[in-house]
Amino acid sequence: MRVFRPLGCAAIVLGLCNPTSAISQPSAAQTPAAPGSSAPADLVADIKAKTRQFTEAIVSKDLSVLDRMFESQSGNVYYDINEGPLVTFDRLKRVWTAATTNFTISRFEFNDDLKIDRVGDVLVQTGTWTQTQVTKAGTSRDIAGRVTVLWRRTGNEWRVFHYHGSITPPRPPAPPRPPAAPVPPTAPTPVGE
Repeated sequence: MRVFRPLGCAAIVLGLCNPTSAISQPSAAQTPAAPGSSAPADLVADIKAKTRQFTEAIVSKDLSVLDRMFESQSGNVYYDINEGPLVTFDRLKRVWTAATTNFTISRFEFNDDLKIDRVGDVLVQTGTWTQTQVTKAGTSRDIAGRVTVLWRRTGNEWRVFHYHGSITPPRPPAPPRPPAAPVPPTAPTPVGE
């Protein structure tokens, strides 16, 4: 019988049920938090570098990056833009293999809104990304999406144990707002009344 760990347990995994016991206080040796993130600047730089390595490897069709960056433990759950939940690491690899076989991903970048927070022994990475996919027939499409990535230290490395990527649907332009109705002037109140 296969046992699944529901994502609803993320609050427990991240220690949010008792945050005072789960959040480690930075030691004097740690660098201060990076702007926009609560994780120390050195960890933010490390995760941003790993994220850049990941996207560059996907563009170059080097899927060995998955073995280097993702945990392969059973029970980890991943969600990709095309499919999910992907309950095993092998399933995640098959989905990325199909994506890079059926398309040429000519551009894949995480945007400047990337944020990395540290909650206990877990790093929570959130942000948006853009990607250009080119079909074998030569047509291309630009897509944009959001991502949440959970990292934990395995040995001396931070590795992904949960990845959830989704496409951000395009929004239609907002309809024009009607002009504001003029406010009638009010008469001054006489003094002494």
